[in-house]
Amino acid sequence: MKVFTSLDRRIWVKGLTLECPLGEPVAECPLNPLRHLPVAQMNHTINGLSDKQVDAIVKIHTQCYQSRKKQRASKPH
Repeated sequence: MKVFTSLDRRIWVKGLTLECPLGEPVAECPLNPLRHLPVAQMNHTINGLSDKQVDAIVKIHTQCYQSRKKQRASKPH
């Protein structure tokens, strides 16, 4: 299993801020306030987060992604 560095996780959060992988982010997504910022300001804000804050965002994203994928899979087509 690959171990992601602090920089890897920070880059991932930047990508998630630019676009939710499931299209429309949920209303409670912690990245929503950053999505409307200019990219330079968004990068600066994310760079200023602690590793603990970044880890919490990654954890929330992972749980949300898995939950939403399960919901989509269980819906009839």
